[in-house]
Amino acid sequence: ISRRALVGVGLGLALLSCRATTARPYYLPLPAAAVGEIELSIPDATLALAEALAVDSVALRVIKERDGFIDSGWLDAATLEHTSARPLGAHVVRVRAWVNPAKQFWSELVVEATYRPIADPSRPERELDAPLPEDHPLQRRIGGVLRKLIERYGDAGALEALIAPKAA
Repeated sequence: ISRRALVGVGLGLALLSCRATTARPYYLPLPAAAVGEIELSIPDATLALAEALAVDSVALRVIKERDGFIDSGWLDAATLEHTSARPLGAHVVRVRAWVNPAKQFWSELVVEATYRPIADPSRPERELDAPLPEDHPLQRRIGGVLRKLIERYGDAGALEALIAPKAA
């Protein structure tokens, strides 16, 4: 077999092993999303985050551990259960999470909680999403979930750096 044939076979195998599809949406998380790093692979970090959200009573609709993506679908803000109500106003919310590669053997968790303050059929749906205010109960829950995951799988020193020192 010639060298050229081997290169061709290698290139063909590489192309066959590539996956052109993903369950992740085409858009990025909102800048106000909560972020943390943990020492787990992307699939393991995705499952750990999904379990932690579920334990904290956040109903989830989509969990794609291989792609590192979680989506709750629209939830009632009071119960955090799925709702068929129109997603308009802060009483209907959504949680999405992206798990990205970080440093070697670590994953970055990016979790956003959104709502739709307005309805505008002339704009793409994603443009209508707005981050929940920092003092919203769901935002505080997400912060607590990330904090627990960092305490268990992450760098506790980095977590302490996030806590503001008390005034004297």
